[in-house]
Amino acid sequence: MKHFRQLVGSAIAASIFFTGAAVAGTACDKTPVAPQRSEAIGRDMIVNGVPISVVGMQFEGTVDDVSKAFRAFWTAENAPAKGRSTASGLMLSAVDGNCLYLLNLPLPQERAYTRGLMTVIRLGTGEANLKIPDSAIPLPEESKVLSDVESRDRGQTGRTWLLDIPGEARWNAQRYRNRLASQGWVNVGREPEYQSVGMQSPQGKAFAMQRGKDSVDASFSDRDGRTVAVINATRNR
Repeated sequence: MKHFRQLVGSAIAASIFFTGAAVAGTACDKTPVAPQRSEAIGRDMIVNGVPISVVGMQFEGTVDDVSKAFRAFWTAENAPAKGRSTASGLMLSAVDGNCLYLLNLPLPQERAYTRGLMTVIRLGTGEANLKIPDSAIPLPEESKVLSDVESRDRGQTGRTWLLDIPGEARWNAQRYRNRLASQGWVNVGREPEYQSVGMQSPQGKAFAMQRGKDSVDASFSDRDGRTVAVINATRNR
């Protein structure tokens, strides 16, 4: 869970900074520091329009050892690395052509190995190659997109929007459900109203609908007089 929170924070922050500067054809597959082991967290994602891959890595040596190796690699590649200290550790970065490499390392610890998150962002000037295009999934009316993440595996593609909508969750959920139904979506599941912690009355709606190979899970909740919605779309290949 800690690695997942780091992934989301790093990926979304980076994608916001580079929105409008995606996509590239270059592989972006260099390995500045060889890990002892690695775990793919998000090999093929598009976050707010930016192609991103994230891999959890474990390196031999201390944080300082890994940092020096990262910098030495990019110096040899004529792309000197930059470093910035954060509350949770150290963020190292290097730009190589249209590839941005970010390595997040923890605060120094007394042990013989170091765990980190390697985020690779492909930069360019074209539009992101979304497998679930905007036209495939209608979003609730008057909604503002706070985040937009598409992830892929061999058999399925998922795209999730976090939205801010004016008005009450109950009515926004009903309006969205009616909109989908009017466009040929059929109900495949409905969850009961759920309550926020400490609240005395139901605060939201959740339901699932499907059209062809696309399905949508939607949840709506009230927050400070507005609605926060999560729309999760999946497409089977």
